[in-house]
Amino acid sequence: MEAEELLSVADTRAAEGDYAGALAAREQAYTRLRQAGETRSASRLAAYQIAFDHLALFGNKAVAQGWLERGIRLASASGDCAEAGWVALARALHAADTRERDRWTGVAERAAATFGDADLGFDALAYRGLATVERGRVGRGMRLLDEAVAAAYSGEVTSPVVAGEIFCKLMVACEQVLDVPRAEEWHRVVTLLEQRLDLAWASAICRMHVGAVWTVAGRWDEAERELARAIELYDATYRALRPAACARMAELRVRQGRLEEAERHLQEGREDGFASRPAARLAWRQAVSDIERRAAAAALSDAIRPRRDEPAVIPELALLVELKIACNEPEDAATTAARLTEVTTHDVGAALTAYARLAEGQVAASRASPDTADLLREAVRRFARARLPLEQATTGVALAEVLAESDPASALAECRAAAEILVSLDARSETDRASAVLRRLGGRGVPEPRATGVLTHREREVLSLVASGLTNPEIAERLFLSRKTVAHHVSNVLAKLGVRNRGEAAALWRRHDEPHEQRTRPLRAPRPPRSSHRPRRSS
Repeated sequence: MEAEELLSVADTRAAEGDYAGALAAREQAYTRLRQAGETRSASRLAAYQIAFDHLALFGNKAVAQGWLERGIRLASASGDCAEAGWVALARALHAADTRERDRWTGVAERAAATFGDADLGFDALAYRGLATVERGRVGRGMRLLDEAVAAAYSGEVTSPVVAGEIFCKLMVACEQVLDVPRAEEWHRVVTLLEQRLDLAWASAICRMHVGAVWTVAGRWDEAERELARAIELYDATYRALRPAACARMAELRVRQGRLEEAERHLQEGREDGFASRPAARLAWRQAVSDIERRAAAAALSDAIRPRRDEPAVIPELALLVELKIACNEPEDAATTAARLTEVTTHDVGAALTAYARLAEGQVAASRASPDTADLLREAVRRFARARLPLEQATTGVALAEVLAESDPASALAECRAAAEILVSLDARSETDRASAVLRRLGGRGVPEPRATGVLTHREREVLSLVASGLTNPEIAERLFLSRKTVAHHVSNVLAKLGVRNRGEAAALWRRHDEPHEQRTRPLRAPRPPRSSHRPRRSS
């Protein structure tokens, strides 16, 4: 078979789930191209496709590097051409240094402009956007990514592989800076693009990063579904990338308090760069001595040292501040907090800036500084605005402890609000801590156990559209869901709220409707009168 026929065979095998067979066909196509004396197409195939296949399918870094180098040499022999731009983009993907990524992305951009290769241009735009985000210019980088994804969605990008890569780059960036609102908006729209592309590997990568975003957004049921599906898809496609999804599942399990499961996922995902966060949280929770706690803090410090200047490491820096204070190492904590503040002086977004305020507040609290409450209060507001409910609530509990003596009424209000969020999340250990603080403040412990009256994020979306007067078919079109799924959500909403029809549900929603950053308390139907037979809650 000729090279083009072999590449068609490769695409067919990949679509059927035979990724090893697809790689073999691509290698055969490369051989045919070289036998014909062809260098341009061979350079792109070697560097952009085959090198990545070896890395993602088998984890063979040396083999991937060999194919990348082969593509580089062939591109050099080919002179100026669009294919050299694709090789440059492959070099950007494999580069460990930010400056190298910038350099090769620039080469790809110039090649795209010179030779009119729209797919290369938009792919390079996505690379440029992600690199800009990684340098701390988040607003600018996200705008570039928005543009690239819009082009992919509109059909300006003709290659399904390139379109899938572009969307994955956006979700990588959303995960890195915890941009929940942007991930929510684009995820609704690009669900249709994912269905159109029908690329299992792209679905796996995107689901992994979306699942990580839903984890910090408190959408834990959805996060679990996305991450579990990502692991399944990796098993069927690029299985060497599976540990990355396992590391993110470990983070979800730690937040849920399911530590044994977190430990099992970390055993597989520990080598992934993301694993430092759940590994540190898990080690800290399992520590039973000061030596073990100091070891957990030291391990986190070592893990993030090479990435201390990257915005994505800001949550780990904030965690390190907390651990250093708990280990009675206030000077180290202050130094780390100062570094965190320095990193967030750039445009890093609301979520990451909130972590800086939290770290500053923790250091201030350790010094009994008078501005502690203001710093923590600002962190609570920023976490709420960024839609990070667990961080918002745990910071609220810390604020309540600071206010306990000077303003007990405000402390009680802050702790109650935080406890309601924690209960709605089913964050077990954090709820226990909030309950203990409430009792010290003279309250009744946690305000309400998690119950059927708590709506999921998707159910809230559906209810808000019901309250706006939309029919089920209109809601299905708006949210890119099937009518059957919408009907199921509406039925759940009515049951959870204890109302009889859509009108009553809409009225209840309007009574509780607030700006999103204030909409953190669970929406519930009015409580029934107390009964003497109501079971007591344990505290």
